[in-house]
Amino acid sequence: MGPRSGSGTVSLNGNLEDLPLLDILQIVSFSKKTGYLSIRTEAGEGAIVFTDGFVVAAFSAETPPFDPRYRRLPPEARTPLLRQSIERGLEQLIRLREGQFSFSLTEQPPLRIGPRDISEETLPEGINAQELLLDLARGMDEDRRDSTAALEASFAEPPEDVGGAEALVDLPPAPAVPATAVRSPAPSAPPPPADAAAGASVPPPPSEGEATTILLVDDEDEVRRILAERFARGGYNVVEAHDPDSAVKKAGRLGKASIAFLLVTDLGMPTSGGTSFQGGFEVVKRLWKMNLRPPVLLMAEALTGTLQARARQMEIAHFVFKPGLSKLDPEQFEADLRAFATKILTDLLPKLGTTASAAPSAKPAAARPAEAAAGRPPAAGTAPTKGPAPPAAAPSAVPPATADERSRDFEHLQRWLEELRGCQDATQVSAQVMRVARDCFERGILFVVKHETMRGLGGYGAAPRDEKLGLLVRDVTIPLGEPSLFARVAVGRKSHVGPWPEDKWARHLLGKIGRFQSSGFALLPLLTNRETVAILFGDNADSGRPLGRLAALDTFVNQAGIALENAFLQRKVTAMQGQ
Repeated sequence: MGPRSGSGTVSLNGNLEDLPLLDILQIVSFSKKTGYLSIRTEAGEGAIVFTDGFVVAAFSAETPPFDPRYRRLPPEARTPLLRQSIERGLEQLIRLREGQFSFSLTEQPPLRIGPRDISEETLPEGINAQELLLDLARGMDEDRRDSTAALEASFAEPPEDVGGAEALVDLPPAPAVPATAVRSPAPSAPPPPADAAAGASVPPPPSEGEATTILLVDDEDEVRRILAERFARGGYNVVEAHDPDSAVKKAGRLGKASIAFLLVTDLGMPTSGGTSFQGGFEVVKRLWKMNLRPPVLLMAEALTGTLQARARQMEIAHFVFKPGLSKLDPEQFEADLRAFATKILTDLLPKLGTTASAAPSAKPAAARPAEAAAGRPPAAGTAPTKGPAPPAAAPSAVPPATADERSRDFEHLQRWLEELRGCQDATQVSAQVMRVARDCFERGILFVVKHETMRGLGGYGAAPRDEKLGLLVRDVTIPLGEPSLFARVAVGRKSHVGPWPEDKWARHLLGKIGRFQSSGFALLPLLTNRETVAILFGDNADSGRPLGRLAALDTFVNQAGIALENAFLQRKVTAMQGQ
């Protein structure tokens, strides 16, 4: 890639993998050139047209043809519509990761680019490219925050033997589908309406017969404010309480008024006596003494065996993991809570609402005993719980793939991508990532990357001391500000496959999850808008066999990141079209 001059009109050309489109826009803008930037991808051709460095037209392969009805509009009405179309095209173009580009100098803006006539799509006066760059960069940052938040919220439900809801951390493998078959996706609801401010959807309000009041208890004002706003937008009446005492008083008023309600309470707030940070349990216990037994959703940062046992005694069957929050990044803080609230609204409150009753009720059936939960078949790849085995020998080099093996790898990739095309949101994308990981690794973990750390969200496979890996990894945090292999993968955005290194943080991870027979591991970054938002870890902890060829998996994870980008971009485009 580089400039060319002297013999033709093309002065800049190359590959989008080497130079992002935002950087190209900045170069052309500063040079104050007139011409057009052509972008060619497998999906088709797009272009951006400049006059003296100002943008006068833009379209992507997805931009619809010019609407002839615009011709009848006066200039003051037509110009805003053309500008909006240009902005939509740029939103789509700047997110391209692959494709060829070339900039052609011209004396006047072209009237046609390839087969497309743009004479009626060109603004009479250009848009300041620097202003566009700021808006586009801001939009990409917002998308990255929302993608990270939505990915983390996808793993908010604990495994079903802890909380009663099937979790993404322990998904069964997807049914095998021949790679050449066109698989019809399962019937699903249409995409939710766009939420331009938050990049998230608001689910339909509670149906008739469901409780429509939530008693929300959390000692952090900002957390309570954001959750309450989202719940209210979802159609619920929200009563807020900041500590156990105020929660009990407000619950008493609801009970006297015979108002059915749901209790959504933080576990980790101080008790009224200040003796512990398990105020959520205190709220439930005191409501019991008042003969109030609303359905309970307990928000927790982690769930130890002791907490699970106490929750079972108190017949609390529904839990949700709070996201890792930091007020050092206020915008990420809000994005995390918006995605968390949407997860609760969409997947958890509907399960609670039909069972609510404010009146005194008979004691509900006891929570499922631990023995019954333990009787669930173990996840694929789960190792016997006799403690870590001696480390296996270092993996040998993977031999070159035969023609048959390459063909099988391609078939696997086709099947994975076909399933990925049916994913419409972060929950479905992350679920598909973990399903595909099961095809490749005996043990897998997905880490979220934010606040210069990587933190475990969920996983499957071998874990020490009879623990469940999906819960265990939520306590695994690795800083990315210190030199380590994990930091190199996150910052360098390149996958790694190899033996376990003599690395401080590799030893830390092994100390948490156990080595078992693992002789090597893989790290694959999941990118949105060219930044790492998650890392997939995998190894063969049961057998110790080499990891083998992972090129197909690497391609799939890259496409999963693009699927996340597209989910948020589509909501933005839909919101712009509705304005």
